[in-house]
Amino acid sequence: MTDVDIRPCTDQDLEALRSRWPAAGDVHGKHHARQSAGHATYLVAWRGDEPLGSGMVQWDGCVGPAAREAFPDAVEINHLQVREEFRGQGVGGLLVRAAEDLAARRGRTQVALGVGVDNPDAERLYLRLGYEATVVLDDTEYDWVDEDGVVHHEVERDQVLLRTVRRPAG
Repeated sequence: MTDVDIRPCTDQDLEALRSRWPAAGDVHGKHHARQSAGHATYLVAWRGDEPLGSGMVQWDGCVGPAAREAFPDAVEINHLQVREEFRGQGVGGLLVRAAEDLAARRGRTQVALGVGVDNPDAERLYLRLGYEATVVLDDTEYDWVDEDGVVHHEVERDQVLLRTVRRPAG
């Protein structure tokens, strides 16, 4: 998939995301704000002016307490999502590789991601990309707002997967 551009979200990108891929609760704005504060990089995959998917690289480490304790030096890729109409086209894998490359360029060698124990499709993708299952499990609690403005509280059980990346030569 050579026509995909993956880059950190800019202020101009944020406006395009809000109009072309609306998300309740201004998820794009929250991710961009976290990036602006230096805690994360909000990567967005684009084909032309169409956003295909996105993901976060958390520079402060793993979000879950068990993962943070087990892998204190790891960065975490999370909030990885691909718009439904673009799934199965390799966008998720490209986002993960872009996040890994970014981490490696910053001298980080451990990359973790959590996968819901009820999400075998995502787990297969991550294992295929070279991640290894660990025995570390975390429960993540979060709120999200649906299209009708209703707030939902979720508890997600995630297994932590880990991969070692190397800084590119040169």
